[in-house]
Amino acid sequence: MRQILVCSALAIAAMFLLSFSASAEEPDYQNPDLQLKFNWKEEGDGLSPQTKLPTDPEATKTVQAQYTSYLGIRTDRQPVNVGTWTSEAVEFDISMSINSLDIWWEDTEGADDSCVWTIKIKVNDQDVSEDESDCQHDGDGVAKATHNLATNVDLVAGDTIGINLVYEGWDDIKIYYDNSTYDTGLNIMGKHNFFFAPTWSGSTVTIEFAEAWPVNWDTNLDGGYIMLMGTDMYMADNSNANVEEGNEYTIQMANGSAEVTSVIIKWNDVSGDGIKLMMDYNTFDHMPSNNTGNGTAGEPPLLTLTLEKASGLLGDEGGVLGLPGFEIMIAIPAIAFVARRYKSN
Repeated sequence: MRQILVCSALAIAAMFLLSFSASAEEPDYQNPDLQLKFNWKEEGDGLSPQTKLPTDPEATKTVQAQYTSYLGIRTDRQPVNVGTWTSEAVEFDISMSINSLDIWWEDTEGADDSCVWTIKIKVNDQDVSEDESDCQHDGDGVAKATHNLATNVDLVAGDTIGINLVYEGWDDIKIYYDNSTYDTGLNIMGKHNFFFAPTWSGSTVTIEFAEAWPVNWDTNLDGGYIMLMGTDMYMADNSNANVEEGNEYTIQMANGSAEVTSVIIKWNDVSGDGIKLMMDYNTFDHMPSNNTGNGTAGEPPLLTLTLEKASGLLGDEGGVLGLPGFEIMIAIPAIAFVARRYKSN
């Protein structure tokens, strides 16, 4: 009789394990619309969702105006090519809406700050759109100018996205970029990420996701761009988190399938309750209910995921019918996403 009970318990455990194996091949995932900032990067004139740490210095680019000067009178101003910034190749097919360009700049002469920008969006080095926009700020000090765009592009795996900028003005200017504050770059809405069901078992929380443009999550952990938060002001220690290469998946999409490789971030020694993952690619206000000091609420994270703790038949640390090592993981049927809303400036 005892042998029959043990065999039955092992059969049940095997059934659960097979079910987990099947779910790994066909994972539950979410693919939400997110607006990411594609930053101008100093190194290699890149365009990337990667952001430097707040303590890292910004890059600057001086642009000299071109015109004809006669007896101190400036005439016949000419367009000046500022530069082209290009992304790495995209990992999987994606449709995107390029909503705006932010430029941090200042007028270094203070004589005449009127100007025009010509903004070209490029796919694989080919122009797909061209917009003109005036300065959007008066050039007094370093300030951000936002230029609204309305360009939709469809990329297939291996394509690149880029931007070329041309300046036409009377004064020399300086552009600031590649910094968490001076976030010059494109605001792009799209299904950039696949998020797989997270796990929270005992004191370990694991999240898994795949990105159209992978970034360095060790850097983002150091910068606090991704955090585990809980009740009673709990904040998990990011130094107890490890970044690992994840799994390879075939994801079914509207126009075929995508081959993706995930990244896994695992936090150990998590002791809080009511855990939520707050994720961004840049800095955010960890306490959005607080006031920033200027009368407005702080910027929330790009994404918030609410987690549920795994449970065994005999409690959080129990196993199937009390057998150690066989914990039933409660499937999370849907990941709760709260995406940031963006305002048009």
